[in-house]
Amino acid sequence: MEAGNNAIAQADRFEVSDWKSRIIAGRATGAAVSAPAWLDASYATLREQVLDPAYPCFFGTMAERRGEMFYSFVNGRDLRDLPATMQTFAELALQPEYRRNNIAVFFEPDPEPLAHEAYQALFWGILQRLHDVDPDPTADQQPDPMDEAWEFSYAGVQMFVVCACPSFRARHSRNLGPGMVLLFQPRSVFVDTITNKVIGREARNQVRKRLEAWDEIPAHPDLGFYGDPGNLEWKQYFLDDANAPIDDRCPFLKRRRQAQQASPADAQAAQTAWRHASRDEASGAHMAHAAHRPHEPHPPHVPHPPHDGRNEHERPFAHAGAARGDDN
Repeated sequence: MEAGNNAIAQADRFEVSDWKSRIIAGRATGAAVSAPAWLDASYATLREQVLDPAYPCFFGTMAERRGEMFYSFVNGRDLRDLPATMQTFAELALQPEYRRNNIAVFFEPDPEPLAHEAYQALFWGILQRLHDVDPDPTADQQPDPMDEAWEFSYAGVQMFVVCACPSFRARHSRNLGPGMVLLFQPRSVFVDTITNKVIGREARNQVRKRLEAWDEIPAHPDLGFYGDPGNLEWKQYFLDDANAPIDDRCPFLKRRRQAQQASPADAQAAQTAWRHASRDEASGAHMAHAAHRPHEPHPPHVPHPPHDGRNEHERPFAHAGAARGDDN
């Protein structure tokens, strides 16, 4: 905790004009971080897209312009620093001056882009690993992901998560550069600081209209808004590049030890699914960092009836100030 307090104490060094001052790596921030050479190009691509006047989510555009973004990175498949990075971010997000900040975690680009399914397996494996080591003891009492009240959380902070990756060909709003990018958005980002109400429906409708022009595909049928009847957050984290409704159960389990309590048949199915995903990832991308792949089994997909979630908007970024109308 001392290191985390030090990061908060150094927060006055976060500069709007210097994006590298807002990099978090483990318990270090800004100048104390040794950023990899590949990060500059990945960040430049994201910034170029987000600052495009036609970019659908003007919330994200304003967040980038105002310096209300934190950044981090993962070299290869080395996730050792990611839990500490997310804890540092969570501690900062609980401070009033940073309650509107998101964090973008850049992953080192692969020699060749992976198949969409390989990115999907990698994404859910990362969320599972974070959850398994979550320092917040209340993580054990989270609702099931199939519950409308569920949202991913870490270190006591609920966060909407967006996975952007280069395998998106038609859904351009979810392709933000040469490598995978995970965007973690605390729930406080979606709440107006004055009215304490969620971002208005009109603002969300504006984002929807802009998405129709930016993407080459209509909005996904599983997109919704937290709190709406039938809405499930996890279905919006990683989308396909078509518009087929997601009918499976969430590939995320409450703590890995619950997966170990599954039946032998389920455990065997999980092991097989993870091996297949890992093999597809390696053969499809000629990965130079295959040794760093997670070894935990990927949770099995169990058929689940489709829900009647209502469409709302794509949320690649968000900004609480939009509810006041100052981002339009």
